[in-house]
Amino acid sequence: MPDPSPPLRCAECNRPLKPEDLFCSKCGAPTPINVDPDATIVNPTEDEDSGPRDRASESAMLPSGTTYKGQLRHVLGAEYDLLSGIGQGGFARVYKARDRRLDRIVAIKVIRPDLLGRKVFMDSFRNEGIALAKLRHPGIIPIYDIRERGGLIYYIMPFVEGTTLDLRMERARLPPYESRRILCELADALGEAHRAKMIHLDIKPANVFLEGELQKVLLMDFGLAMALTRQGEKTSGGTVVGTPEYMSPEQARGLSEIDHRSDIYSLGVLGYRMLMGRPPFRGQNSAEILAKHVNEAPVPLRDINPTIPKDFADAIMRCLKKDPADRFPTATDLRGALEAVTFFSKPGATAVREDAGPPRTLIVLIASLAFLVGLVAGMALR
Repeated sequence: MPDPSPPLRCAECNRPLKPEDLFCSKCGAPTPINVDPDATIVNPTEDEDSGPRDRASESAMLPSGTTYKGQLRHVLGAEYDLLSGIGQGGFARVYKARDRRLDRIVAIKVIRPDLLGRKVFMDSFRNEGIALAKLRHPGIIPIYDIRERGGLIYYIMPFVEGTTLDLRMERARLPPYESRRILCELADALGEAHRAKMIHLDIKPANVFLEGELQKVLLMDFGLAMALTRQGEKTSGGTVVGTPEYMSPEQARGLSEIDHRSDIYSLGVLGYRMLMGRPPFRGQNSAEILAKHVNEAPVPLRDINPTIPKDFADAIMRCLKKDPADRFPTATDLRGALEAVTFFSKPGATAVREDAGPPRTLIVLIASLAFLVGLVAGMALR
């Protein structure tokens, strides 16, 4: 008997979608599979387009009618008190909880209910946790533990207080020196991830967390991250995933060979946004934005704001080169270029100020001569 439900289609370009698609493979627009945080969990039905499922996880799910939070509370048992929701990313939701045994507040990141039982997402989420657990860097939130219970996969992580860069920029535009600090710390964190053979693929203000009063920079949500293979450190792609405004040209085209330099491009987009208050490319829809990433050159920063230091603007614009070979080869190289930035109003400003009046030694000589003339005159009048 045919399925009476209509096929899923992209709202932007009308391309047919598979049930597990997070983004349209043609234009990159997000697909409408987000659900309410307290959505009722139902056993997803399988069809020929949905791909293989994780039968062990599916069979462990609670019956239809159980809320997502209810299932999570059941799985956490007596170890954790679930307190409140914090946020949601491409693969998961994050909740605030209290660890009863150690009497501390933690964050629990758990796979989204609409992805339960879908093997490709379950495996990706699991692999992300295993990879992140191996990273040790102050700019990447560590993972205490990863567990699989009752059909759910979840991480236990430190709970950090602060705000996202996205919310920070809504209040006011960042000054250039603060933008440089944030970019330097992000380049540090990315360099560590790249050395661990991981690329992020979704660098954007919402995934940058500023912790505490010192605004310490933390790179979050590796949900779209891919572990690089040893064969040339390339990803096996073909599907457009990410956030259109921050995608590299190769990511926007859905190329099968994407490496760590895609993150460097996205970091350049983020820098452009911090300095200009907007990303380099905007459009009416995702398809238009992606086309601009592929085909158009961004307007140079100093053409818009000549007060930005030239070496800072040059570093950002180099990140935005269409050809990955023309960008910084590593995040560490980018960090070095950013650290070399100076914030004088323009080159030679100090020399101009000195040339505006007589040299200091001449002034001292004239003053000394005047003193001697006055002394001689005084003696002559006695």
